[in-house]
Amino acid sequence: MKNKVIKIAVSSIIATSAFVAVSPSKKGDAASNMEQLMVDAQNASNVLKWAISVEGSADGVTQPWEQFNDAKMAIAKVEAGLSGVNFSDKLKYEARLVDPKVQIQRAQGYLDAITASSKIHAKTNSLSAAVYSNNLDQVEKAYHEMTAEFRKQTILLDRVYGQSTRDRIRNAVKGPAEKLINELKNDVTVHMLAKGAEEDVRRGNYTEAAKKVYEAQAILRSNVLIWGKALQFRIENVNTSLPFQIVSSSIVNNTTLTIKLNKPVSSIKTSDFSINNGLTVTNATLSKDGLTITLTTSIQIPGTTYTLKYKTNTFSFTIPGNVIPIYVGDRTVQHRETSEVITLAAIFKESNGKPSTATVRVDIPVGLKLVSVNGAANNTAGANSVNVTPDKNGMVTIVFTAKDLTSPALDKLITFNKMEKNKVVETQTSSSFNFYVPANAGLFSNKNVRFIDSNFGYFVTTDGIKYKLKGYGDVYQIDGTPISFDSFKATLNIGNIINGTYHPTSTSSFNIFYNMNISSINLNSKFTYKPGTMGYRMNGSKIELFGTGQPNYDLFFFKNAGVSLGKTKVNTNGTWTFTTNVDANTLTDYSIVQQIAGISMPPYNSGNAITLRVIEGPFEIAWISDGMSKDENLSNEEITFTIAPLKYNNGSILTQDQAIISKQASIVLKDSDGTKVKFTNSQNDTYFTTVKNGFNIRFGSGIMLNKGKDGKLSGALSIESVEGVTNEYGLTLKINTADQINRY
Repeated sequence: MKNKVIKIAVSSIIATSAFVAVSPSKKGDAASNMEQLMVDAQNASNVLKWAISVEGSADGVTQPWEQFNDAKMAIAKVEAGLSGVNFSDKLKYEARLVDPKVQIQRAQGYLDAITASSKIHAKTNSLSAAVYSNNLDQVEKAYHEMTAEFRKQTILLDRVYGQSTRDRIRNAVKGPAEKLINELKNDVTVHMLAKGAEEDVRRGNYTEAAKKVYEAQAILRSNVLIWGKALQFRIENVNTSLPFQIVSSSIVNNTTLTIKLNKPVSSIKTSDFSINNGLTVTNATLSKDGLTITLTTSIQIPGTTYTLKYKTNTFSFTIPGNVIPIYVGDRTVQHRETSEVITLAAIFKESNGKPSTATVRVDIPVGLKLVSVNGAANNTAGANSVNVTPDKNGMVTIVFTAKDLTSPALDKLITFNKMEKNKVVETQTSSSFNFYVPANAGLFSNKNVRFIDSNFGYFVTTDGIKYKLKGYGDVYQIDGTPISFDSFKATLNIGNIINGTYHPTSTSSFNIFYNMNISSINLNSKFTYKPGTMGYRMNGSKIELFGTGQPNYDLFFFKNAGVSLGKTKVNTNGTWTFTTNVDANTLTDYSIVQQIAGISMPPYNSGNAITLRVIEGPFEIAWISDGMSKDENLSNEEITFTIAPLKYNNGSILTQDQAIISKQASIVLKDSDGTKVKFTNSQNDTYFTTVKNGFNIRFGSGIMLNKGKDGKLSGALSIESVEGVTNEYGLTLKINTADQINRY
């Protein structure tokens, strides 16, 4: 037994020794074989590389499938052998395989491109055959098939590696295909339009048929077609079968439009045309081909839809854009061109806050003319008046413009006068309106600058002529010395005298001949009017005005129609302040004029004056509604608090404040026995909400501040305080002793 074990052990040692001796030899063979496979793969990929390049044997037509498959097979053998080598050799061979695999990818793109080119070539041949058949239906079918294939396959043409190789393949098919497409596209398009128009006529859809005929005719007029005569004959047959129609309209400017006809007319006259919504036709001209009519009209209002009638045809068109109403309370001075229109609105209320129905007289100054009043056409020109009944909201809205396109209208004010028994009981006055005439081309001299708009890049001279600055394309000078555009803008001021040559579309030259060196004055943004209000609201006997201006210049202050309030000087840092008295419960217009120190007092309405409208009076409650249940339990009651309108001394309404509610708004109520409760917005089911001319409170359960005698609210409830309810300008609500909740 012992000898047997020894024999087995010896046999194992011999076997192991034999394995160790043989293994290095086998590994050497494997490595040598792997190296050969790698060389074969690199050689095969190199052959493939030159087979897909015009610098090699590629011709852009033949597909080198044999070289492609040889390279793929050689790479596959290397990849199969990678499992038999150690990790370090595997990384080495994988790195050497990168370039052969790149060649496979490039070859795939080359093969796909040749396949794509053959498909494009086949469809091109089919389209050429259809052309020779002289059958437009076949041409159209083959054209669509060919262009669809072309769009799809040209993507593959662009994936070929190498510019010269890519061009060889693309130029063989892409150029001829594109040439054929361009030669046939107009014929195919007109053929499709003709078929569509014929079908529209069969269906009775004459408007669409006319549009297709018009489009087809435009192509036929502008291009030479292969089947031009046949298609022209076909289109004319369709056109003959169509009833006369207006095809389209185009707005040239706010007094000119053109209309296109589906068939020519020989003559027209102005009386042939009529338009609704107050638009009138003043002239009509016809083009040589008889298909286009140009109409001159009265002012067209942006955003308005008009219906034109010509013979038995009607056609609707909408003027692009819109006109945003300006409310009388907005004191912003308006600067427009004479071709523009403006919408102006004024709101009138009765003493109880309800919309007024009293007649309002609108006074139109010289130089302006109405276009419409409350939506109805009206051509009243200044200096005249028109009587208007306000709409259901007490509003009077007018649309107006300059009376003459070639005559400026400067510093124009429009007044709205509420009438009772033929007497004016309330007047509302607009801001100042300026309509400027765009400058014509030519020389100009000794022009005095009246107004400058840096944002929109123009200035206006005292004669109301508007000059547009075209930026760096124009020539700018001071006393004949050239300066930059930025320097010119910085120097240009009101009162400058300018000479030059003006061209609306080409190069202009501007020379500041005399520099007044007057800069603008600014009020602090605190005094900016809130939207929908008539002016800056305050409550108090004095107002402190402040802002910025030209250092060391004098500021003169006036109120209403030029009453002098005094003057101050702008500080060296460019700031200024001025305090003055405010008349109670009324409207006051303040004017501020700036000029060089030491000069006599200027007029209150000087060219560089700025204005501020101030409305003084308390923000207080006019009326408190009763609750619904009347059980002396405020819970779930909704009470309305109406804000008192501010009134003139004669009782007419000056302005109506609106309530602004904060998230933490609160009210404290107290009854006769001393019980005091605080109710806060959005707490314990109490909610404050704004309503027109006031606010609502839906009461939930409040916080007890004082239990009084019985610990509950009862009887008439006085208002101790209201917090978090202000008007648009932040005035806090004034509480009066008469402000009570009586029944709830």
